[in-house]
Amino acid sequence: LVAIHCLLEFFISRYDNVEKPFLEIDGVDGNGCITLRELMEGLEAMDCHKFDSKKGAKGGATKEARIDAIFRYLDPGGEGSVSREEWAILDQLWKEFDLSIREFVHFLMLSFGDDLMDAWMALDEDEGGELDEEEWLQAVVSVGYFGPAKVVFALLDSSDDGNISFDEFQVLEKYKPTRSPQ
Repeated sequence: LVAIHCLLEFFISRYDNVEKPFLEIDGVDGNGCITLRELMEGLEAMDCHKFDSKKGAKGGATKEARIDAIFRYLDPGGEGSVSREEWAILDQLWKEFDLSIREFVHFLMLSFGDDLMDAWMALDEDEGGELDEEEWLQAVVSVGYFGPAKVVFALLDSSDDGNISFDEFQVLEKYKPTRSPQ
């Protein structure tokens, strides 16, 4: 489900785990369940634009329809609410996305060393300061990366503007392996 991937792309670029956005949507005095309305309002309050209609898109689902599809996926019993346990299904996908990013960072470190600026300079060949998805896909292949580049791009594009800036790229710093003291 593409909409679930979009939701996770949004969450992983802003939170440390899937529990935090659940708690934020449910609210301080929440009841441990999220309704469709709470999900829509929560994503709006989080300034999530992953489901907005793209300019020039034809025949695509509306923002509401995409969020409704996510809700139905998370509420398989159709009770009209998503419990914390039902929400936890997102955790496995979260772990897969997280692993993809860690593997990409590992590749960059093997190829360019510990300084991600060196990797950025190789990827941003024209020194434009940003990479759109097409540029990104060409750049990662040119440096020898053949993993899930589209997933990594989507996770790094935290502004949802279709470009990755160096500021967004620097998020990869938190995915670098920690060195144990010797």
